[in-house]
Amino acid sequence: MSFRLALDAMGGDYAPEEILKGIQEYQGEKCEFLLVGPQGILEKELSVISLKGKDFSLVPAEEIVSMNEVPSLSLRKKNSTIQVGLRLVAENEANAFISAGNTGAIMAASIIILGTLPGLKRPPLAVPLPGKTRPVLLLDAGANVDCSPQQLLQFALLADQYYRLSFGIESPRIALLSNGEEPSKGNSLIKEAFPLFEKSSLNFVGNLEARDFFSQKGEIFVADGFPGNIALKAMEGVGEEILSRLKQGISRNLRFKLGGLLLKPLFSSILKGFDYSEVGAAPLLGINGLVLVCHGRSRARAIKNSITQAIELLEKNTVGKLKDLLEKDSQGGEMTNG
Repeated sequence: MSFRLALDAMGGDYAPEEILKGIQEYQGEKCEFLLVGPQGILEKELSVISLKGKDFSLVPAEEIVSMNEVPSLSLRKKNSTIQVGLRLVAENEANAFISAGNTGAIMAASIIILGTLPGLKRPPLAVPLPGKTRPVLLLDAGANVDCSPQQLLQFALLADQYYRLSFGIESPRIALLSNGEEPSKGNSLIKEAFPLFEKSSLNFVGNLEARDFFSQKGEIFVADGFPGNIALKAMEGVGEEILSRLKQGISRNLRFKLGGLLLKPLFSSILKGFDYSEVGAAPLLGINGLVLVCHGRSRARAIKNSITQAIELLEKNTVGKLKDLLEKDSQGGEMTNG
C-alpha cells in the first residue's frame, strides 16, 4: 500500500535543507511526498538537493510560522505551511502530516482543522523513551500547559489505548509524574488527579518520579506539558553532555582511545536509544488524523525516521483503531467525565 505524506518543508531550525535530505535518505516503503512551502524557495533548494527517484510534488504555502510565535496568533496565517499541510490531511489529499515546526501552532491548528477524537478536549504530545525491556511513553511532553485533573485522566485513557495498539502490551502500568511516590506528594494538580486515576479502569500504579523513566516501574507517565517538557529536555541535555564528556575524555589518552574503539559498538547502542533523531517524531494523540511533531532541531536522520514512523502507524491504522476504542470509552463515560 502506498501512502501520501505531507511534510512541512519550512518547519524546524534546519529547514528546508534537512527536510529534503531526510526524504532523500528514506529508503523504506514507497510513498508520495507532498512538500509544503514557498515554491520559489523549494525549487531553489531542489536544484541543489536532488530527490531523483522519489515521488514528490510541491504544494504552495507562502506563510511560515516562526518557532517563537504565539499559537493563537499563528492561526491568522491561513496560508502557513502548517495549516496548508493539515488541510491536505483533512481533505484526504494526504494520509499524515509531519512537521518540525512550532508545537503549539501545530496543536492549535490541528484542533481547528482536523478536530479531536470523541470526548477529548486537548491532544497531548506522546514521546517514547527507551525503557529497559519495553518502551516508556511520556505525555504530555509540551503541547499543553496548565492542564486540569480531568485532562490528565483523558491523556492517560488515550495513552493506555495507544500503547496497547503500538506495542502490543495489555494493561500497561500508568503513573502520574510527581516529586515523590507517596500519594501526598505533588502539586495541587497531581493531588487532585490521583483519586480520579484510582477510580478509573486504568492499571494505575500511583506516583512515580522522573528517575523512574528507566526503572520499568511503569510504561506510561502522565504529566502537565510544562513539567513533562522540562523532564524531557533535562534528560536530553544530560545525554548530550555525557556523550560530549566521553568524547573529550577518550581523545586525551591513548589507552582510552583504544578502549573507546573496543567499546564503541556498546556506546553506540546505548546512546542510540536516547537520541531523539532515532525516534523521529512524537504523535499528537487524539487528533482526528495522523499528525507527527519532530524536534525543532531535527536533521535529516530524524526526518527520515519520522517518515518510517508515519508509515508504520498508517499501516497499523492506529488513528482509526484508536477512534473506535475511544468511542466505546466515551459511551462508558470515562472520556467524557470532566
